[in-house]
Amino acid sequence: MKNKKLSPLLLFLFLGINVFAQDASQKSLCWKISGNGLNQDSYVFGTIHLIGKKDFFMPKGTEDAFNKCKTLALEVDLNMDKETKKNVGKSAVLPDGKTLEDYCTAEQYKIIKSFMVDTIKMAGIKIKLYSRLKPIYLQSVLLKEQLKGSKSYEETFVKKAKKKKMNQIGLEEIALQMRVLDTIPVDKQVSEMVKSIVEGKAGIRNFNEMIEVYKSQDLEKLHQLTVSGDNEISGFEDIFLTNRNESWIPVIEKQIKIQPTFIAVGAAHLGGSNGVLNLLKQKGYTITPVF
Repeated sequence: MKNKKLSPLLLFLFLGINVFAQDASQKSLCWKISGNGLNQDSYVFGTIHLIGKKDFFMPKGTEDAFNKCKTLALEVDLNMDKETKKNVGKSAVLPDGKTLEDYCTAEQYKIIKSFMVDTIKMAGIKIKLYSRLKPIYLQSVLLKEQLKGSKSYEETFVKKAKKKKMNQIGLEEIALQMRVLDTIPVDKQVSEMVKSIVEGKAGIRNFNEMIEVYKSQDLEKLHQLTVSGDNEISGFEDIFLTNRNESWIPVIEKQIKIQPTFIAVGAAHLGGSNGVLNLLKQKGYTITPVF
């Protein structure tokens, strides 16, 4: 891919980072958790949080794995009450009535606005509205605008769970995710966004490259895509992945001992020495790819 990679902020929002190398025969997004005294198997699936409708797919064996389970566990429980949804919305907005322009140099704002107008074809009223968002959320919105129709694995699994009347839980509170994102200074978010636009990484073409790798279920290639070139993610890994993965393991262990559970989290959380799969192995569970 010639030293191309997406902004680390986008990688966190849509996929994550630090995917571990595997044997070529182990290409899978869905993994069975068994052994270590479990009476029934559970499963963990690596999602991408945003994907175009035309690219959405369900890997072989995933539906069967899902149907064997009685609980759906996501990073957070999407069945939020009105107050929680309101707080989530507030956390995505810049504080004190400020807009993106307040955090940019004149040149930075010119680059971002030109991208919104020329590439996204966004009108003035939308620009004014979206300029209230923190840059990390704005990047997500702009990419979704380019997709012209998208799907969410999490929302798909929630719909299936409701139809089956499955229990639904979150591995962490949504407030924690918001705090994680807020650890990144807004000026850092701005600089990453501008850099991605200037280097041509904010366009849909590079996102599509990542989607193709995701669809191949090749975690090693995802790893190469993430870490190739300069390491922009330095300082973010512990906050975004490691600490959260470690906090999830006790929740997962408790749940899979109660009943078979389908766990769906961002694909990057599966891999690495501190990833969910390896942490479960260290606890004595057998982790097997589902094909």
